[in-house]
Amino acid sequence: MAKGQFKIQKISDVGTDNPIVAGLTIGLFDIVKMAEINKETQDTINSSNLNIVHSLTKAEKIGLQICKNIEAVMEELKKTGVQTQSFERCVNVPSTEGLDDVREFLKYCKQSLQELVQIINLFCDTGSSLPRYDKICNKLKVVYGDTDPVFLQVQQDHDGWLKKVLDLRNADEHPETMIPQGKQLVYDFDINWSDQHQKWIVGLPHFYEGTSVYELIKSSVHNIFTFVEDMNILFLQKKMPKMVEIQKVPDDQREKWGGRRYVTQLKPPFYPKGVKPEEKV
Repeated sequence: MAKGQFKIQKISDVGTDNPIVAGLTIGLFDIVKMAEINKETQDTINSSNLNIVHSLTKAEKIGLQICKNIEAVMEELKKTGVQTQSFERCVNVPSTEGLDDVREFLKYCKQSLQELVQIINLFCDTGSSLPRYDKICNKLKVVYGDTDPVFLQVQQDHDGWLKKVLDLRNADEHPETMIPQGKQLVYDFDINWSDQHQKWIVGLPHFYEGTSVYELIKSSVHNIFTFVEDMNILFLQKKMPKMVEIQKVPDDQREKWGGRRYVTQLKPPFYPKGVKPEEKV
């Protein structure tokens, strides 16, 4: 065998013990394979989900480090209190290491949501490859109706958290049109004296419109992961054979299913002989 004939390249340091990896690869591949769609479409779905895994795990890694750095500052403030100089005429304001990395966090979050659009378009042509989920929601309503689970899921998530994440990323990309003059995308810790409370008030890192950096990071990765997985499932359910359905695994049973949130099973009356419906996953 000639030297260099085979090459092995590591593309990720995150394994299947990560719920994002497990849910969007192993957890979905088997379900995609069961759907009544052609091989090319199956491959496209799996490829897009893998791209989402790469982007979202990068966002997770960056976000966890930012949150860790914010927590370190808070812990230090608890130990030392607010530090002042010159008879409290000057206050020492702490700063968060790597806070500007929140821009990269938002970038990878948006990449994940944009890649999901490619999957949506396989089932319902939205006329766009951009993560304009307001327009996508309107298109889904027209195609499936306002009581369909797909439409309801997008509407719920768009109104609840999705628009906020995308708006912040768009503000970073287009600050001249989205961020008010004199303001910046993100602000670090701030400390001010309150005459009303007669004490120093610590302001946490936040975006220009007031959203907590810490809270947004903590919720966004989970929200995007479950949204991507749920959207896959809702569309795939429409393509399942008549005798097959997708079921959500109860929390207390997920360990035996390798952490999967969804599995396929036979619909009644297609249960194997001797199996009762109440025993299903």
